[in-house]
Amino acid sequence: MPESRRYMMVRPFLCMALLLLMMTLGTGCSVLDDRRAASFDGDAPTILITGSNRGLGLEFTRQYAAKGWNIIASCRNPSKADALQELADSNEQIAIETLDITSDEQVNALAKRYAGQPIDVLLNNAGIYGTLEKQTLGSFDFEEAKRVFDINSLGSLRVSAAFVDNVLASEQKKIISLGGGMGTQSIGRLFGGHYFMKMSKSAHLMAMGVMQTDLKDTGINIVMISPGRVDTQLMRDSGWTGPSISAEESARHVIERIGLLEPKHNGRLIMYNGTQIPW
Repeated sequence: MPESRRYMMVRPFLCMALLLLMMTLGTGCSVLDDRRAASFDGDAPTILITGSNRGLGLEFTRQYAAKGWNIIASCRNPSKADALQELADSNEQIAIETLDITSDEQVNALAKRYAGQPIDVLLNNAGIYGTLEKQTLGSFDFEEAKRVFDINSLGSLRVSAAFVDNVLASEQKKIISLGGGMGTQSIGRLFGGHYFMKMSKSAHLMAMGVMQTDLKDTGINIVMISPGRVDTQLMRDSGWTGPSISAEESARHVIERIGLLEPKHNGRLIMYNGTQIPW
């Protein structure tokens, strides 16, 4: 067979292979991400959870899955999130998504991917404590401060702003941000140190409070919930050695509290047991 004829015969297959490769690269998603494409239940509520790979985020994913919710479970590196992958393998309503909340590009890309998808609860769970020694008077590392602020303060604002339309299109219309107690005058000044964590949480509270003011006529309920002293890596990073509660117990209480939220709670910071925390 002439070489030119052989080329003409295989050319369509080469073009198809190239097209598929370009489509895969263009989406910014790995084969693993594509495999995790979920089958959402159109009659079930939907939640987006940041930092779903461990600790409270993983527990929220597990408990909301047990309730039959559609879950957009996001984290920075799904390929290393073994427990999350295992959970999703047994529940097709869990969609695992790559999301670094410090990246405008990734946040905007995910928002574009889910354009038109109602999100009943947007749960800003991702956060860090930062290295304790680097936020102690006399040994400040301001590069560490930028990192903590970008995740704890700007991260939740970045995600919330990108998905406002999705929340607005839902029935429940709730934006929830975890933590905040350390950023209040009533708690943060009870003991010294921990500067960057406390400051970042103060900024986080203000960001969510201002967003609540901007959206007060839309029906969206924005509430900050403190999950308590939970036995997670974040709490261990804080140096806390006192009593704590399990991630399972904390998540259960927070989920119950989210379900009980009313318009009167809009803009408030509350404990997982419902007690209001003064700013």
